[in-house]
Amino acid sequence: MPNTEEAAMPKDTDESLERALNLKTKQKHGGTLIHCERDEFGLLEVVDTPQMRGLFFDSPVEQSRLYFNAPMTLSFEYQQVIEAQILARHAQQPIKRLLMLGMGGGSIATHLNALEPDIQIHIVELRQAVIDIAYQFFHLPEIPEIEAIQEDAWEFIADALSEYDVIIIDVFDEEGLPNDFTAAEFQANLLKNLKQPGLVLFNLWNHKDKQIKQQTDLILNYWQKQQQNHHNITVKTYPIQSSENIILSIQV
Repeated sequence: MPNTEEAAMPKDTDESLERALNLKTKQKHGGTLIHCERDEFGLLEVVDTPQMRGLFFDSPVEQSRLYFNAPMTLSFEYQQVIEAQILARHAQQPIKRLLMLGMGGGSIATHLNALEPDIQIHIVELRQAVIDIAYQFFHLPEIPEIEAIQEDAWEFIADALSEYDVIIIDVFDEEGLPNDFTAAEFQANLLKNLKQPGLVLFNLWNHKDKQIKQQTDLILNYWQKQQQNHHNITVKTYPIQSSENIILSIQV
């Protein structure tokens, strides 16, 4: 005679328990996979090691990192350079409103809020799953000063509904920067969302791959031409020594 509890247990419950057990023991990206989901844009994975937690988007490239013993540390040099530019601008003229396109784990927003809690930060992220992961696994503060907006960043900029003192563009998929964000139309629309004087910061890849190099060159060339034609635009680049990133700074 079968055990009535086992007989009554739905098959999908068994499968869910099996998936949970497999997830806890699965090794990925040098650590233990603690969360995995797929949305319409691809795979998202959260991986733990004894020292840190990482976020991956369907590729070996780590999108965000959280050190367990130092959670307020900005783990990547490019993040540190971006924040240094923001703080330098803030010292010259106080920043009231800051816009970030692309969330990742929300590390810069979290760190910046701890340093300058009066800055209102809006983060536009296409994928609701990324927003949920940032709050659940990377401790993005749920506070009024940080607002997550689930929307296409290109459309948000095109609508130009508000103005910001600083705009950060850190938008990547598994293949690099989406082509729409290299277009001249997007670059021009950025200025419609920027107060003057204002600051635009791009996180770009400095990579030998032909397609990625073309994407980066399109954006660099656009803004260098703008600098030549407009005396109020200053363009600077900051190559990142520890990774294949380059930070583009545009002061208007």
